[in-house]
Amino acid sequence: MSPLYAGAARVKLDPPTGLAMLGYGNRVGFNAGVHDDLAAQAIVLSDGANKVAIAGVDLLAIGIRIADDVRERVAASTGIPADSILVCATHTHSAPAFNIFATPRADAKPAEGRDLEWERALPEKIASAIIVANENLEPAILRSASAQFTLGVHRRLMRPHRQVQTAANRSGPSDAQVEALGAYRADGTAIAFLMNYPCHGVVLCEDNLLYSRDWPGFAMDEIESAAAASSGSRPVSIFIQGATGNIDPRSRGNFEVAEQQGRAMGRAAFDALDHAPSISEGKIAARRIELKLKLKNLSAELAVARDCAAQTQVSLDDHCGGTGYQLKRLRDHHAQSVAALSALEVLEEQNRRDRRVNMTTRELATAMTVATIGNLAFVGIPGELFVELGLALKANPHFAQTFVAGYCNDLIGYIPTRAAYPEGGYEVDTARIASGSGEMIADTALDALTAMRA
Repeated sequence: MSPLYAGAARVKLDPPTGLAMLGYGNRVGFNAGVHDDLAAQAIVLSDGANKVAIAGVDLLAIGIRIADDVRERVAASTGIPADSILVCATHTHSAPAFNIFATPRADAKPAEGRDLEWERALPEKIASAIIVANENLEPAILRSASAQFTLGVHRRLMRPHRQVQTAANRSGPSDAQVEALGAYRADGTAIAFLMNYPCHGVVLCEDNLLYSRDWPGFAMDEIESAAAASSGSRPVSIFIQGATGNIDPRSRGNFEVAEQQGRAMGRAAFDALDHAPSISEGKIAARRIELKLKLKNLSAELAVARDCAAQTQVSLDDHCGGTGYQLKRLRDHHAQSVAALSALEVLEEQNRRDRRVNMTTRELATAMTVATIGNLAFVGIPGELFVELGLALKANPHFAQTFVAGYCNDLIGYIPTRAAYPEGGYEVDTARIASGSGEMIADTALDALTAMRA
């Protein structure tokens, strides 16, 4: 077996204040300041011959073109293969607005609530965190552990008449374990920590107008402070979001709530790693797996929606006499029909404009990244995987511990289970990929893990 090396770094993203913010469609107002700094945190691990790099970036999401830009910059500067680099958004909903899917062209016109120069500089900032982490490589001993943590709660609540509401469903599946990895020097001081857990970064709600990492930021602060208190040396910590497609925090509110929950996770991870066995050797491997996912067939739904909109328009046009409740009722009916049609048309327009989509075959092209470090596995998923699928990946028998990294190297939106599609609900309604795609992604990852273990 090969001895291991680790290096880590953090680079602040420094978005200008006053930008629009992503994460909530009904948020009112632009950013009013900084509560805690957004950054790119990275760890590079090496077995002397092979390397893998994992970055956690405090943004809502990162599309494939920006992720590829980052990976190409790192590969050119360090020699780390692009296929061995995982660029993961932490999915905080208190981050600035930017074009997730492309860096603005030089001739792009200014846009209200955005800073195009900052967006153009973003890939280089993210890449620099990985490059510096690679420069900081030193001999390391790893420890990995799982710890009990229960912030996440299932958020698809079935109401009467089989309607799914986005609300806490405490009887639904969720993940009760944070996965943690620590890299240490021979003297026991920590180089870096990595934490992985599925739960949307939405403890802070739409009334928050301050940049923040939300609860994962406090988890990172806690584990770093705990290490510094015990050894005097402050490490870098990385948070990697998990299969959080249908998981929200069970406690929501203000910064006090976010801090309480985040610090509880950071402490749980630190204590678990403190008692975990050491890993001094291990072989590193990684592979990028191309995916072609079928799009949802919206033709039947569009036909019904167009018919409904046409009929409510006729009813509105036929109204005679007065401007009372009957007219208001007809206007409401038509507004609902138009909204339903518009939502479906938006999905189709996204497909038509998306360079990843082949409209002839109605397939969306993306990729996942699978990396292994000895008996540990990392599965990078390009979107918001439902927790049931994440739990299946974590339960694979081929590796002692599996980290499921969501929002990794791309964003294709929600990845529901097959069983969720007939139920509908927000995640299914806005998903672009067809039923069964989530199971196909999970099965492909499991096949890769089987092959890499062999």
